[in-house]
Amino acid sequence: MEISVIIPVFNEERTLPSIIEIVRAWGKACEIVVVDDGSTDKTAASVKQFLSDSVTLIRHKKNEGKAAAMADGILGSRGDVIMFLDGDTVGLTRRDLDAMVSPMMKGKADMIMGAARFWSAGKFEPFNGLTGQRVVFRKHVLPLVSSMRGLGYGVELYLNKHHADLRVKTVRLPHVFILGKLEKQSLPDALVSYIKEIRDLLTQLVTQYADEIGPHAKRIFKEVIRYVIRIIDSLT
Repeated sequence: MEISVIIPVFNEERTLPSIIEIVRAWGKACEIVVVDDGSTDKTAASVKQFLSDSVTLIRHKKNEGKAAAMADGILGSRGDVIMFLDGDTVGLTRRDLDAMVSPMMKGKADMIMGAARFWSAGKFEPFNGLTGQRVVFRKHVLPLVSSMRGLGYGVELYLNKHHADLRVKTVRLPHVFILGKLEKQSLPDALVSYIKEIRDLLTQLVTQYADEIGPHAKRIFKEVIRYVIRIIDSLT
């Protein structure tokens, strides 16, 4: 089985080159597909030194959201196995890549989620299910491309839902960190990004659990989403 590595990015010129270097040195991917989701920095330029038959760049003219970048990465790749990597990871190693892909190649899992070091309280780790480091089979995600395109940050919840009845494993990545938005962006831009993320997650939660949420709670969720959208509009 061939492995395609897809890296959706938005303004990741600082960290992207090192991720590409690690994947290339790993040597087990048939290709690396970088999807630049309308970056306004030098992200695209930072990829050009790597471009080859095995490293390609897809560029969006404007920011369309993480889900759209992942969808175009799927369409622009060819591997039977797809590994998604966020472009803002630090500390990723070839050992981490092996750990994520091994259960898939051995036929022991249908999706792997890589749990980087993030906020937790003891055993309570609420963000592991939202990880951007994951491995999936092309046959499972290709039919989802059209419906996932507009989900933004909610795409991780969407993929979790569609793998709920399959074999899903979580692999710990103890030395991998995800840069916080405040480490990459100005305060106003980071706030907008966080609010967009909250909006997309709330929208997807309401969609997924529409049958379980009572009418009153559903109305409250929708009002919260509308309020968040108004905040985003006033900040952009």
